[in-house]
Amino acid sequence: MKSKKKIVIAIVLLVLVAALATGGIIAWKRYQENLNRHVFTVYQEGNYLSQAVIDQFTEETGIEVCLVTGDRTPQAFETTLFGDSSTQTAEEQVQEALMGDISTDPADAIVESEPSPYAGKSLVEIFQMTHDASIQRAEEKAAKKGEPVLYDEIEYLPAEYDVVLTDGIMLGELVEKKMLLDLDTVSVSNRKNINEEYCALPYDPEGTYTVTTLWGYLGLLVNVDLAQVHLTQWDALWDESYHGQVVMPSLPQDSAAVAMLAMGLPVDQINEKNLNAAFDKLAEQKTLVSEYHNRNAFILMENNRGALYPCYSGDALEMMSENPALVFMVPMGGTFRTTLGYGIAAETCFPEESAQFLDYMCSLDSLAKNAVYSRHACTSDAAIEKMDDSWKTNPILYPNPTITKNSAILTTLPEDLRALCQERWLTLTEKKP
Repeated sequence: MKSKKKIVIAIVLLVLVAALATGGIIAWKRYQENLNRHVFTVYQEGNYLSQAVIDQFTEETGIEVCLVTGDRTPQAFETTLFGDSSTQTAEEQVQEALMGDISTDPADAIVESEPSPYAGKSLVEIFQMTHDASIQRAEEKAAKKGEPVLYDEIEYLPAEYDVVLTDGIMLGELVEKKMLLDLDTVSVSNRKNINEEYCALPYDPEGTYTVTTLWGYLGLLVNVDLAQVHLTQWDALWDESYHGQVVMPSLPQDSAAVAMLAMGLPVDQINEKNLNAAFDKLAEQKTLVSEYHNRNAFILMENNRGALYPCYSGDALEMMSENPALVFMVPMGGTFRTTLGYGIAAETCFPEESAQFLDYMCSLDSLAKNAVYSRHACTSDAAIEKMDDSWKTNPILYPNPTITKNSAILTTLPEDLRALCQERWLTLTEKKP
């Protein structure tokens, strides 16, 4: 009798195991399908967009937005003061969910530690990967049929990101590589809200492909508990007394431009000679530098572990809100400006949704709310008027015009100088064994 019960129990267990296994396979397939299903995706290279504004856009239009946030530099993926020690893959997490609490949906058992194939890649490289994959797929399909590839008729895979919000340097590269949609082909009527000054920038002279909504200028963030209050020269970043307490930007062109300011060289006239001189100057500073890292700079400066950091006004304001010992100034030698703007991927499969999103984000209300949220200066005077006085008169965001008058806007370098800049940067920042 006992043996029959054991047999029955064994059969029931086998049925349960089979059901769980089948459910696990289905769940795993569903997870894989979710990975391959593209939805309308917006990429921001930093935390510039208010989720409340995005939610309002969805409520009014019915368009769901997948928001992806980067960190303004590929190097940010490679190192951080507080790295994620998890090495468990997404598949292992799914399997763990299947073997553990069976109420857990394996399709939801994914955590942020799963490495991205785009980690360490620029937007240009990410878009190029998708483009190349489409061509490869077409070539393989034609080879199987023994037919020639009709490159003019290739059906391209959707761009990884439909709308991007990034700095002018990257936007310029995307324009150069023809990776952005001509905005004259879609309806973005609210572009009219942007000040004329920001509608014709060096990287997009006719304003054909981009819309610039935020800007900032470079200054020196000083921790008065660790450094002199009245620093007047950019050369302070080369002062031996701040050994190990200098933080520098992690973008090669930004750091090179800081060195050029210290040397009295014009940042809007970068040539091979000036660029090499700037990196020679940075090499002299290397032993003083604690980090070449934008993300870690916030941690260091907010926690009294960095004395000096050349950064943009919006970032300075955010760090100052966390540490009262921080002050922001523009040393003698001047400054330069940076811009942040939108572009729509040329290979988006959501051109209408992308245009609606861009138009919504360029409304006066959205411009004002996102500028306040991100603590960056707005490129629309009309939108600034909708802000509280504490924001529209903030002397860090909107300084005396004499400070930024005639200051250059950092723009995309020619391809040969970009290669030189990257080569010198890798040599500068390489870590000795």
